[in-house]
Amino acid sequence: MTSRMVVGGRRSWTSCAALAVACSGPPAQTEDTGTGGRATTGGPEPTSTTDEVPTSTTSGGPTSTTDEVPTSTTSGGPTSTTSEVSTSTGETSGTSTTAVDPGSDTSTGTGTSEGTGTSTSTGTSTDTSESTAEGTSTAGVTTDDCVPQDETCNGLDDDCDDIVDDVDVADDGFCDCLRIALMGNKGANPSAQFEAWLEMQGTQVDRIHTTNVPLGEATLKQYDIVLLDWLIRNYTAQEAEVLRTWIEAGGGLISLSGFTTHNSVGDRPNTLLAPLGLGYSASNGFFDGPVTQFADHPITEGLTELVFGGGLYIKILPNNPGTAEVIMTLPQGPVGVVQQQVAGRVFVFGDEWIEFDSEWAQFPELEAFWAHTLRWLAPQNFCYEPQ
Repeated sequence: MTSRMVVGGRRSWTSCAALAVACSGPPAQTEDTGTGGRATTGGPEPTSTTDEVPTSTTSGGPTSTTDEVPTSTTSGGPTSTTSEVSTSTGETSGTSTTAVDPGSDTSTGTGTSEGTGTSTSTGTSTDTSESTAEGTSTAGVTTDDCVPQDETCNGLDDDCDDIVDDVDVADDGFCDCLRIALMGNKGANPSAQFEAWLEMQGTQVDRIHTTNVPLGEATLKQYDIVLLDWLIRNYTAQEAEVLRTWIEAGGGLISLSGFTTHNSVGDRPNTLLAPLGLGYSASNGFFDGPVTQFADHPITEGLTELVFGGGLYIKILPNNPGTAEVIMTLPQGPVGVVQQQVAGRVFVFGDEWIEFDSEWAQFPELEAFWAHTLRWLAPQNFCYEPQ
């Protein structure tokens, strides 16, 4: 398409490529570029005369065109692009318009100036920056305000790694911020120094319920992991429900058995395990290991043999409300079962000899077993990376 113009009494034909915007339709909205103000939609179209002196061409001479596309970008601010086309034809008149899309952060302007020549300019301005009330804004990217510090056992993510209290000063695989409760008396073996050994690894350990006191929420909420040791009594259904609620909120439970050959060593923990759909069975009597059959699981990582002396097998009840998985087996039945219980986790083992430090020389994998067990039972995003 071409446009006809009169130059010095003669007709001159100029292509629409040189008059890119002049050949387009009328603008949706106008802006007076002479004052910098914006006209309202539907208002009269202002005209202005520019004093710009473009490249001139004598009547009947060639037509010159200049394309300039300067680009200016400021970090976090808008991006501005201007394309200017100047054509000289020898006529003197001028028109300047700007087209704006209402409701948009992007404006497109076109201007035509006919002084000594004809000048057409188009411009686009886009604002891509974003800001939020929290954090810092850099062109739509928001960063966190967390300032890394040395991690301590304070219930906070001091080092900004999305894990709370992940402190392991000795780098031995044991989180120093774990709070562990050993519930009941320790085993009968005289070398059962499990509590002292856990403290040597940096964990915080209390032995509770060595006397007949109620089991309540206030007691359990002080701990991350509870170990059912040699229990001194049966527990009520209400106490069992308190324990279940604590587990489902993120607590970790480990249960042991086999302290004597009396049926009470299975019956007492069963009063707390029943609502979880797990329990010990003496139907096959008390039997020995060691355990050498393992399923793949974070607790069994690297295990080839685990001590087992005079324990019971574990039954998964029909009303089990969790996700139970057998990870250790002897010919008599399952002896190690894990279970996800909402946000918490449970590990039931059929014996207690894994607590006796007298056995650790013969079973050197026991220390790694305990490191893996405590890590898996710990609340998620606390002390360790989630498993």
